[in-house]
Amino acid sequence: MAGAGLTVLAVTAYVALRTVGGQLLDDAAMEAVTASGQAQQRLLRLLSTVSITSVALGLLACVVVALARRQVRAAVAAALLVGGANLTTQVLKYSVLSRSPDVLDSPQSLPSGHTTVTLSLGMAAVLVAPPAWRRVIVPLAALAGTVVGPGTVVGRWHRPGDVIAAVGVCLVWTGLSLLVAPLVRRGARPAVAVVRRSLAGASWRPLLGAALAGLLFIAWGVRPAAGLAGVPLALAALAVPGVLVALAVGWAAHAADRCLP
Repeated sequence: MAGAGLTVLAVTAYVALRTVGGQLLDDAAMEAVTASGQAQQRLLRLLSTVSITSVALGLLACVVVALARRQVRAAVAAALLVGGANLTTQVLKYSVLSRSPDVLDSPQSLPSGHTTVTLSLGMAAVLVAPPAWRRVIVPLAALAGTVVGPGTVVGRWHRPGDVIAAVGVCLVWTGLSLLVAPLVRRGARPAVAVVRRSLAGASWRPLLGAALAGLLFIAWGVRPAAGLAGVPLALAALAVPGVLVALAVGWAAHAADRCLP
């Protein structure tokens, strides 16, 4: 998982920041989506709730749930995931990565901090939740991550590449955090049962959450900026990051079912 996340992050950062075609496509994808004034207001109100305070409160809730279940390792894994992912995003965005200046004269905004906050908290909630509750938490985490991640594209706060890179960061830290989770299956459910339940949850539940986010966008008035001709690019600008968010949440659930009781 960590290796896949690192690959997604590295490839996305290179293509979206250092290549001419990647920068132009990423910028065009952001510009391909438009929204009504009401939708913009809703998104801005929603995105304004993502802050340092929300990170602290969300992480505190995850840790409390894990400790209430006497799962100290899950609490540590959640803290490592949220803290590591958000710190990494800030360091990469402001101190490490830079945009090639010969294409777009715009600030470097990769990875998306809003996406990292929301997705890391959602994946941490998946890790600390009781197994029976993960099937409920998974679509909600995917819904939140998809509304906020692609929502930043609709609001033109971020390009799709910024959101995809944030998914990569969260995958890296989910994989690393699970290294502290119990790897010995003593007292766990039979491996076959675990895999079956995990794969079932990882297959359609997170995609359901992402699909619900897409329906919300449509209901709010999100549309292709260029009309019918712009449908493919506008759809890709929102669907590709949204599906990746859903797959990341599903993968976290699959790993949690295998590694955490």
